[in-house]
Amino acid sequence: MNYRKFSQNFAKEIGGEFREYDDTQSVIIVPLKDGRFQTVTGHIVEHSGYKREVVHLKSKVCKLTYDIPYLDCLEASKEYPYTKFIVEDGFLKVEAINFLVNLKDKMVKEMILEIAQHADDWELKITGKDIH
Repeated sequence: MNYRKFSQNFAKEIGGEFREYDDTQSVIIVPLKDGRFQTVTGHIVEHSGYKREVVHLKSKVCKLTYDIPYLDCLEASKEYPYTKFIVEDGFLKVEAINFLVNLKDKMVKEMILEIAQHADDWELKITGKDIH
């Protein structure tokens, strides 16, 4: 899969925006209902244990604070087919990871849309705002 080309085409398909940083990193701004948007980043890296390329798809939910309902987030993760919550760089994020060679276009579309929707839902629940 050519992830960069896929991302460009998918952003056009959904009426979003595509931004490329380099051959291994890109951003899709995903439009959601009620005029909201969510940024989903894609990073292609070699998995150190498997020695194969993986794609990390992520979206920020909010800055880390002590009053985030972490248990609720973890419990909600079991309902999502692709995504899980992670803590990274001072933020609560939603992420999906898969080997690049295993990915089909339909699956990546589902992953990106799931990440965007769940990150946005939790961002609204936690902050009451559309930040990311």
